[in-house]
Amino acid sequence: MGIRVGLLGPVALSRDDRDIPLTGAPQRILLARLALAAGRPVGVPELLAALWDGEPPDNAIGNLHSYVSRLRRHTGGDAIRREPGGYRLAGAELDSDLVERLVETAEGQLPDLAAATLAEALAVWRGDPLADVSDRLVFAPEVARLTEWRRHLREECLGLRLDAGQAAETLPELEAIATAEPLRERPQLLLMRALHASGRTPQALTVLSAYRRKLAESHGLDPSPALIEMQRGILAEDPALRPQAAIKVARRVTDRFFGRRTELAAIRDARATDRVVTLVGPGGVGKTRLMTESLTGDELVVELAERSVPADVTSAVASAVAGTLGMRSAPRGGVAALAERIGAAPATLVLDNCEHLLDAVRDLVGDLLARCPRLRVLATSRHRLGVAGERVQHIGPLPAADRVALFCDRAALLRADFRDDFGTRELAAQICDLVDGLPLAVELAARRESVFGLAHLRDRLGAGLDVLDPARGGDRATAVSATVEWSYRLLDPAAQRLLDRLAVCRGGFSLEALPYFAEPSSDGLLAELVDASLISCDLTTGEPRYRLLETVRHVALGHLDPEDEREARAAHARWMLGLATELVDRGRNRDPWTTPTFRRETANLQEALTWLGTEEGALLAAQLAVINSDAPDPGVTEQLAAGKPGGFDTGSDLLRGLAAGNAECLRGDLPEADRLLTEVINRMPEDHPLRWGALIVRISNGMFAGRAAAVRADAELIAADRGAPRWARATGICCAALMDVYAGDPRTGLDWMEEHAAYLRTEGLDGFVPFTRGELLAGSEPESALTWYDRSIAASERVNQVYTANVARVARAAVLIRLGRREQAVAACRETIVAVRDVNMTAQLWTILRLTAELLGGEAGSYIVRSADEDPLAPAVMGPDVERLARLRGPGTGTGDLATVCGHALDELEKQRPARSQQGAARTVFT
Repeated sequence: MGIRVGLLGPVALSRDDRDIPLTGAPQRILLARLALAAGRPVGVPELLAALWDGEPPDNAIGNLHSYVSRLRRHTGGDAIRREPGGYRLAGAELDSDLVERLVETAEGQLPDLAAATLAEALAVWRGDPLADVSDRLVFAPEVARLTEWRRHLREECLGLRLDAGQAAETLPELEAIATAEPLRERPQLLLMRALHASGRTPQALTVLSAYRRKLAESHGLDPSPALIEMQRGILAEDPALRPQAAIKVARRVTDRFFGRRTELAAIRDARATDRVVTLVGPGGVGKTRLMTESLTGDELVVELAERSVPADVTSAVASAVAGTLGMRSAPRGGVAALAERIGAAPATLVLDNCEHLLDAVRDLVGDLLARCPRLRVLATSRHRLGVAGERVQHIGPLPAADRVALFCDRAALLRADFRDDFGTRELAAQICDLVDGLPLAVELAARRESVFGLAHLRDRLGAGLDVLDPARGGDRATAVSATVEWSYRLLDPAAQRLLDRLAVCRGGFSLEALPYFAEPSSDGLLAELVDASLISCDLTTGEPRYRLLETVRHVALGHLDPEDEREARAAHARWMLGLATELVDRGRNRDPWTTPTFRRETANLQEALTWLGTEEGALLAAQLAVINSDAPDPGVTEQLAAGKPGGFDTGSDLLRGLAAGNAECLRGDLPEADRLLTEVINRMPEDHPLRWGALIVRISNGMFAGRAAAVRADAELIAADRGAPRWARATGICCAALMDVYAGDPRTGLDWMEEHAAYLRTEGLDGFVPFTRGELLAGSEPESALTWYDRSIAASERVNQVYTANVARVARAAVLIRLGRREQAVAACRETIVAVRDVNMTAQLWTILRLTAELLGGEAGSYIVRSADEDPLAPAVMGPDVERLARLRGPGTGTGDLATVCGHALDELEKQRPARSQQGAARTVFT
């Protein structure tokens, strides 16, 4: 008898190749929970938790036994076995097992065969995993894991098809996936590669620039190394991006070298064209291993790491090379003897770890190249050699996926029961980020996993990297801090001092920051630190951006005594206070520079805020509040809220009250925001340069609370505030008009706008005025309203105004819903939920979720509306929305928190999307 369980879709059961219908939800929940245990016993408490969310009924144990008995009638025999304290499903085959076998088969096949095998694996899915029980919280981790696995296999399959030369055939599917998941990197990279391979290189570069822009606007992130390498490869016509049908899929089990395929290809190409190639990077980045992987076996490899620095350094290096060549003596001098030995024959000399012997290596290599016309040199160093014609290959940290794969591989070698699953990889990714993705540090962290476990290891690394250092002894090859110290000791003392002071920076720094930390003539010192691979330099963003790896920061901070640290932090504070003042000043005119600069320096601004004194810290907090309103950062918001003053007796108290009031509004605590802001506005002098910032936030807060009269009064106050920027006055006037709209009286709002038309000339500043005009027309002229919303979004995005663009997206989705354009509305709701969720706009998130409830209707819509009713952070409902939502509310009682409701809504919207045609025959195992 063969029992098969389907989890890759609705839960399914077959016995002896015959489908068995499962009539009740309890049977499906039990079967899924037992199957996911992979033959291990599942305790009664776990089964009860799966069957009943919350407190189980009094007769829960009896019901469980009854459900198990019914399920046994379907499985037959002793497939479900009673164990001490629970039950176990024995001898069942899962559809996921079949997928795993197919994936293993694909490893080692040629790309075209491997792609076909993975397509067969993907066809096993019958829909969303655990589709009919996915609403149960107990299955949430497995649903996430299986969903991500499906995405990963789909991307692997498409990548293999590209390897097999099927770029044109894959383009439609890749375009669809890249559109559906605009912030997922792998589909974008595959689409770029397919376009390039199809002869559409300009379109590939357009996709790349658009993705970089979305990444910066949505998350404030710089592109990953993989994206940068893709751009370079496309521009350089890298042959690695063209089809290579003869390359086999690497087998994970036997290949212990992770990633670096692009770097390896670049090194081999450089060795073919350049006589001197130097791999340059920080300690622990894997230069030696990468060099080793590039060797053919015919090279002369000389290890210099353990060579001391005697008086005659050149002689020491020559002696090391002579020893590798098997020479006993050099009677006419070391270099001459080596040149005679190498002669005119083709040869490659490999010099590993040259950084502490740079002058000697430079002299030796220069002489040998002049004397031996067919000699090539491959070197590894933390500095470039400085030889004429030298090709420098900079080696950076491992990409995210490769560093996680390396960690899991090494951890599994030390612990037989190490589970490489979705949850493990999430924690492993956090650990790898804390050590900068340096292969040495990743491997050391993997060794510590068997001692501390994943979660505790992550927490310890967050407090410092000491956990990776050996308890005693050790050397620079086995300790992260020691390998940094090795490079540090080779620096000029002035460069050492500059590095230590720059260690107080978080998230990097630009050239404009350098004068705060060093003398005016410090460019050469910065260049020395970059050359030593202790500071990385990113030139891809236009303005150079410099950053210390966290491993380097950890060591450099340890060099600062208390007085030095105070001086360094004071310099950092001067930089941040000056920057914050400039951000506020340029933000008054909606300078597009403001938001990306704030995003880029958010970590530094937060660092300064954590330790600044009372007056300066309060000023920085208030300035950040004004900046954060337009492009909210969740971390900044929480930090400002935590600085709430106990009273309002001093000027610093008022500034912190402004900051905390802004934060509470963004977090959705409207009563607390109103309390704080009212205290600030009542006590702050009318000519205070930041008072308008409190007014504009209280206006927003009053809108969400439904206080129309208060909004109108504050609009008149800010209009009369000579210190308020033009856009803030216009926003206040518009908000008062919007209150009329939301109360069901757009005519009054139009009259108000006409009365205050002089304040509304904000062309080129932002998109709030066109957004308001769209809201005024939404009920009477919805098509015109859509045009105004589109204008608002475009105007806001031109000046990087995330907040206004998102409120316009919410309004646009509402009109699409009420026009009955279902397909467009589904897409708009999905896009908007993600956009406002990612920037922590709580009130707007509940608003778009309520609109989604209107679109979905039924139990899904009722659940969303009831959940909003229960959350005090959801904005007040006004006007026609009161009756509309009352009809949706329904008789149920179940509710969820914001994160749960958000995920539920996205899942339901995904089901509403039109089905895409499937290419090729689909193999279905469970029907």
